[in-house]
Order: sequence, then C-alpha cells, then structure tokens
Amino acid sequence: MYCGIDVGTTNTKVLVFDDDFKVVFCRKFRTPVISSKEGDLLSSKKLFAKILSSLKVIPEGIKEKIKAIGISSLGETVFPISKNGEVLQDGMMWYNKNVLEEYREFLEKVPPAVIFKKTGLWPSWIYSVFKMKRFYKSNKELTEKVYKWLDVTSLIAFLLTGNVAMDRAHSSRTLLMNILTGKWDEELVEASGISKKHLPEVVDSGVSRGRIREEVSKETGLPKDTVVTTAGQDHITASYAAGVHDETKLLDSSGTTEAVLWTIGRETLEGYLKKAPKMFQAGFHCIPGKYYLLTGLPTGGFCIDWLLNKILKKDYSVFRTFGYQKNTVFFFPYLRGTFDREEIGGAFFNLKDADDRDVIISAVLESTAFEMRSCLNEFEKLGLKDYEIVATGGGSQLREWLKVKASVFGRVVKVLSVHESVALGAAMIAKIAKIGQKNWEGFFKEASQSFEYEYFYPDKSDYFQKKYLEYLKLRNRIYGF
Repeated sequence: MYCGIDVGTTNTKVLVFDDDFKVVFCRKFRTPVISSKEGDLLSSKKLFAKILSSLKVIPEGIKEKIKAIGISSLGETVFPISKNGEVLQDGMMWYNKNVLEEYREFLEKVPPAVIFKKTGLWPSWIYSVFKMKRFYKSNKELTEKVYKWLDVTSLIAFLLTGNVAMDRAHSSRTLLMNILTGKWDEELVEASGISKKHLPEVVDSGVSRGRIREEVSKETGLPKDTVVTTAGQDHITASYAAGVHDETKLLDSSGTTEAVLWTIGRETLEGYLKKAPKMFQAGFHCIPGKYYLLTGLPTGGFCIDWLLNKILKKDYSVFRTFGYQKNTVFFFPYLRGTFDREEIGGAFFNLKDADDRDVIISAVLESTAFEMRSCLNEFEKLGLKDYEIVATGGGSQLREWLKVKASVFGRVVKVLSVHESVALGAAMIAKIAKIGQKNWEGFFKEASQSFEYEYFYPDKSDYFQKKYLEYLKLRNRIYGF
C-alpha cells in the first residue's frame, strides 16, 4: 500500500491506497495556518504533529503494508532550517502580501523581461524569494543560523527522514531557478541578496529521500523500511494522476485556487519563452524531463468558501437544495487580486432586488468558468488544439459547477472519480520511488486501468457564450484587461 499526503491551503489530507490505487484510508484536517505580525504563516510544528497523528491512527492491518509515502503541497511557502534541523520561522503562506516591499526592491535590480527569460515566470509577489528576503530583513539575528531553505514537501520529507534537498517542481516557484539549465541562476541569486549556500540541492520528484527515521517508525507504527519521496506542487501532482502528461490535454484544477495546466516538452517551452505571453507561469513538471504552463486565479474554490462561510453563513450543504439559474448578475472573482495585480478586488455587478441566494451562487460559479475560458483561449494561441479537458480537485465534486464549466468551455469536461487527485498522484509517485520506476507514462497506463471517469456535456443554448462575451467587455471596462 502507498500513502499520499496533500498539504493544501485550506485542508491537509492523508490517504492510503492499495496496489490498485483504491482508497483504503482517508483523514483530513484543517491546515494549521496561524496569524502573526508577519501575516498568515504555516505552522511547521503543528502541521508535522497533525501528519504524525494521522499516520498513527491508520488501522494496523493497513499500516503494516505501507511501502512508501509521497508528499505534495501548495507552492511558494518555504522554511529556513538550521544545521541542527531547527525550523527558524514558520513559512509565510503563498498569498501573504507582507512581501510587497521586497518584491518592488527586487524589480529595481532585475528587469521583468530578464527574469522571464531565465525562469519562465513574469514577476509576481507570490514567489518564494520575497519570503526569503523578508525573513532576512526581519530576523537579522537569525541570518547566520540559516542552513538551507526548504519547500513544504521537502520540509516534511526532512522531518520524516533527515534528508535535505528541494523538490525540483517547487524550485520553479522560487523565482531563482533557471528553467533552461535546471540550476540556481547566479544573476538572480546575487540580485536577491540571498546567500547561495542557503539554497539546497535540487532533486526530481519521485526520487527516494530515504527511509523514515527510527523515532518516526516507533511513534506512528509505520514499517522501518517505509520510503519517502516528494511529489511536487499540488496542481502538477494532480495532473499526473489525471493523465495530463502530454500536449493533447489540459487540467482544470479547482481547489482554493483555480488553475489550468498544460504539460509540455522542451520545444514548446522554448517557443513559449520566445513569445513571452504575460499570463502564464512555466515550471518543471513532477514528471522528469517535462515542463508545464500554468495560469489561473489566486481564488477559485475560495470564492465559494467565502460566499458560503462569510456572507451566507452556511456550509456546503447549501448545494443539496441549490438550483442553478441563468441570470443577469456578474461576479468578478478577484478577492485576492490576480497573480500580477495584487491591488485589485472582487465585485458583483448588476444585482437587483429580485436576485436571491441561488442567483448569487450561480453568478459566482459562472465567473470562475469565464476566467478559465479566457485562459483556454490563450493556450490555443500558443498552439494547443484538439484537446481534452480533465477536471480535478475539490471543486470537481460540485456537479453544477462542472455543468457550467462544460457549457462555458463549449467542450466535454472529463472528471476523475477520485476527487483527491493530489493525494492519489503523490501515492502513485511514492510507488515509483519505491520500485525505481523510470517509465512514468507506462506506469500510469498500467496503474490507471481501474480508474473511473464521469463526463459533463455543454448546454446547447447560446446563453453561456453570450454572457461570456459580455463578461469580457465589462471586465475590460472595470479592470482594464
């Protein structure tokens, strides 16, 4: 059996799958985000304690058969550790905007076009380098204690095994990694002011980080020979489980954030770097030798959480009685800005006194679909054609949302029956690490034979296409893009 751990922005999941990748154990807990004067931080101590607690309660008959653990997580959050393994500060959450000063200082030293050509990323405040710079500025007395910086997946792997290295997919999210060479970029590191000796060795996803420590085995009851590996950033890990391995498919991943991902080869990457469109992010895929292009919103499922929890004061049971309604309301889902414009906010437009709960929810579901449709159009400009859309993530459990997306996209949306696709991908990559598999795509074809899918088909009316065009016009008038 194989364990997949998915550390998300909102929730963390620990799942165990049998050799056919059927779920045999699942435990979920709220990701321990704490508020501080530095903004929201991910508590390393609480996170690791909760992961150990989850591993500990796995039934003995299952636990004794676990061969490997794979870890995937949110991106951009990083932790400084000392030589003796102490976590010097909890990690700033990816959406933490207390780094805007560091972001602007960096751009004064390196032009955005130079950064893009090296990293495949247009500068944004979300990347790890600004969190690192913030730490050094705010904690000068701890600077000399820093040994290495670790992403979330690699921190957990370190705490489980003692191995110190950074997952390659996560290195893409630092803004210090050269995407063409696969090495830390000398010019960007120098401009950042971060000591290169604090940057760890970078290793591929699916590489064994070693076996669990003896004390971890004793505390959790896991076998001593349990192998640990990292499996990349969440959306990318999900794309492996969903079969989005080449340039004929797109992944629509809806969790707290909403992302569309295209797995690409070196030739397409180089073409992208020449065209330099500003709405995409590039990086190393969890599949060795492959890359991805990613775009989307800092919000997605978060907009639904926000509406239900903060405005309606309800939970997801609302969807038991919800009925989608075609409407004239527009919602702009920029509650956390966009990746390149942190200053903008969300908005409702054209609300009327007759509009009720279901109309407002319907407008929110439509808005994210409209944003993703806009993203699809940009992928097509880069050469994507005759493609399949595979949906995954927590949002793929909302059937009404999937129906709206299919209609807005004008395409069939295929949904993997295992909604926890990040944990599934992490568990599959755990087995790859355990058996030393080199042919990832061949392994997937064999492992996925029992996977089940559901299909959602577009509405044949022209309502969605007309409203989408109206949305674009209104967005341009209000936000200028």
